[in-house]
Amino acid sequence: MVEPVTAILSGIALVTKSVEFVKKNISTCQDIGDLVGHVEKAFEGQKQVIKAREKKGADPFATENVAKEIIDARLAQEQLYVMKQLIDTRFGHGTWSYILEERKKRIDAHKKAIKEAKAKAQKKQQEMVDMIRNIALVVGSFIFIGLCVFLVYILFISKGVAHPVEDEESCVLYRPKYFLLCLNEGRERADNQLYLDYKLQKDNWIIEKD
Repeated sequence: MVEPVTAILSGIALVTKSVEFVKKNISTCQDIGDLVGHVEKAFEGQKQVIKAREKKGADPFATENVAKEIIDARLAQEQLYVMKQLIDTRFGHGTWSYILEERKKRIDAHKKAIKEAKAKAQKKQQEMVDMIRNIALVVGSFIFIGLCVFLVYILFISKGVAHPVEDEESCVLYRPKYFLLCLNEGRERADNQLYLDYKLQKDNWIIEKD
């Protein structure tokens, strides 16, 4: 019995070795599952042969490259046909087609899984971006509100807008110089300013002691 294909092979060598294994062991296999792995290796080898023709840097018009690529592709196709005949003969007509269908299902399922994984990763990344953006908006809003409150305090509250506002009738006695001061900051503030101005005019700044 030929040993399974375990060596690191590629291209046409992988196809040939896989077909050789099937050819030597087909008569003793009781189930197609014993050969599926080698069928897959044969397809992988054919895939590598096809890729070799499109290899970056290879001159597709060079005679030696064209000859080798064409020969390898034809040999791979012939070897797969031999494998098909062997399997259909041993396990019944249509077995090879069944293998191809199952293989296609697995490939499609694998591609779908990769696509879904990428979509999930992108969704998670977008959610992370959205969360960071929302946090930044909230923090920015608090900073903006804090700045507005600070500016209001600096521009108004710290300058006396917080003082009681008098009506015009109660401030009429402070016309004309202290009328607006009374309206805006209260009679007490107007009285204080009037007293300070009076002291200044009299040049009589005295610190009174208790």
